[in-house]
Amino acid sequence: MGEMAVLCGILVLLAAVGAIVFFVVRASRGTAPQAPYTPAPATAPKSRDLIFFLRFEGVDDEAYVRELIGRHAQIAGAAAAREAALDLVRAAPTATHAFVGPMTSAIAIEQCGCGLSGGVIAAFRVGSTRPLDSVSDDQDLGAVVAELRKIAAWTPDRFAHAQVAQATGVMGGSPTLLSVKKETRPGHQICVYCNQAFLAHDMKCSNCGARPTQ
Repeated sequence: MGEMAVLCGILVLLAAVGAIVFFVVRASRGTAPQAPYTPAPATAPKSRDLIFFLRFEGVDDEAYVRELIGRHAQIAGAAAAREAALDLVRAAPTATHAFVGPMTSAIAIEQCGCGLSGGVIAAFRVGSTRPLDSVSDDQDLGAVVAELRKIAAWTPDRFAHAQVAQATGVMGGSPTLLSVKKETRPGHQICVYCNQAFLAHDMKCSNCGARPTQ
């Protein structure tokens, strides 16, 4: 009987010690410093307003683009905006420099960064009733043309506004036009002698006069 009483006393003591340890650990966890809450970064809203800058060189191209800009000086309604986009699709394959991106308060449609003398720069600003994506590579002329084609296919409810204007290129201006990759020019081939692009249907290079090897 005596041994049983001692054993029971030991068990009770162990249970009491365990309970004390449990509550001490639990209390220490409750008072441990918590890591500060850091909210996830918010996703920037997509723009509903895009701006295209396309630069052209050469007497014929410059004359055509100036006439295009004058023809679309006043755009009233979705039909006129689609026609402006289609005209730019037709002109774009001969562009030498380009920029496509969201229109911001820091951008003026009449000016962009270029720093090259001569040439004509066409600016096309278009607003949508829905958020827009823009091309990720301004030097890919095929992607720029594809974006213009998408705009030309918008339904009337997509258009908010549109504007075509002639811009000037200045050194250090914003945004900066990039030279397009020659291999991305739709309807063009690369001369194997001087590495300049010229129209695919031409029988000789417009730069050096060499004829295609095929």
